[in-house]
Amino acid sequence: SSGWQLYPVDYTIGSKWEQAYATRLPNGQIHVFPIQYNALARRWVNFWKIIDSPGSPRAELSHWENLDVWTSYQANCAVCHTSQLRNVKGGGFAPADLEFREPGIDCEMCHGPSARHVQSILQGEPYAKRPLDPPVDFAKIGAGDFMTICAQCHMQSAIREPGPGGELNYSTQGQFFKRYAMRPYGEFSRKGFYKDGRFRETTFIVESLLRSECSKKGNVTCGSCHDPHAPDASSNPTSLKFRDHPDQMCLQCHSRYSDQTALAQHTRHAVASEGSRCASCHMPRIMDALLFEARTHRIDDIPNADMTLRFGQEESPNACLLCHREKDARWLEAQLPAWKRR
Repeated sequence: SSGWQLYPVDYTIGSKWEQAYATRLPNGQIHVFPIQYNALARRWVNFWKIIDSPGSPRAELSHWENLDVWTSYQANCAVCHTSQLRNVKGGGFAPADLEFREPGIDCEMCHGPSARHVQSILQGEPYAKRPLDPPVDFAKIGAGDFMTICAQCHMQSAIREPGPGGELNYSTQGQFFKRYAMRPYGEFSRKGFYKDGRFRETTFIVESLLRSECSKKGNVTCGSCHDPHAPDASSNPTSLKFRDHPDQMCLQCHSRYSDQTALAQHTRHAVASEGSRCASCHMPRIMDALLFEARTHRIDDIPNADMTLRFGQEESPNACLLCHREKDARWLEAQLPAWKRR
């Protein structure tokens, strides 16, 4: 009599930063509610109003009950948040044609389908395998394969071509994971990039890391710094291996800076200060994670006065000026040459 339609919450999506809620309709389609809970700010938010451009129809609460493709879980979320997503008619992301095996990010998303492994264990039989055979042993695979598995979800530019059976986030041909081609960056919205060419949004996190010298020459992977199975996961939302001692991430390779004298000479800051933390200069918080600023994963990002002078701090953010906010690019231009001479 009130005119209200009640929809049950059948699924929750996410837990660390944001938790979304979805309902399953009688026809099998799943739609995500616009109101979500942000754990970081501890408040309810209209998530789509935050991430979409002004005027987005799905950000309007009165539009949600249209239940179209823009609110579809299968079309927008499932490619990363389900196991074995496929289009039963061959290709595309039409919600009515999509089905998945299990909701959520399960073990096989990263380690691969491991029924044979489980069967061998239950029968007490040895299970001979290569490192890339499921379940994948990440400690024994190469950096390229490691990054490719992470890129299944963390690479915005991935071209998601369906497999022969309509597979969209897994492969039945050879290895279980897909090796995605990348879309040209020119096809993306300008707002995803700074004018100096760096990535502005965290959806390009893998692309950012792949550009770094640490990746190209040092074979750094996501697992060099992150542990998806961290024992303190509930209080460590970024899954950092060295949360309390972040410099250790870099000292794994750059061990000479374990010496405090060498560190002070390198950073030109007091050893205990924020200016001497590796990430402060080389991974400044300049990537938009929607509700907070995340660190760039370019890593070898070195403060550059020329680009900031040309484009301004808004379009070429400089790590030095993130701390020295009372200064400007002209001050930076005068300071950096003296550093290079030392």
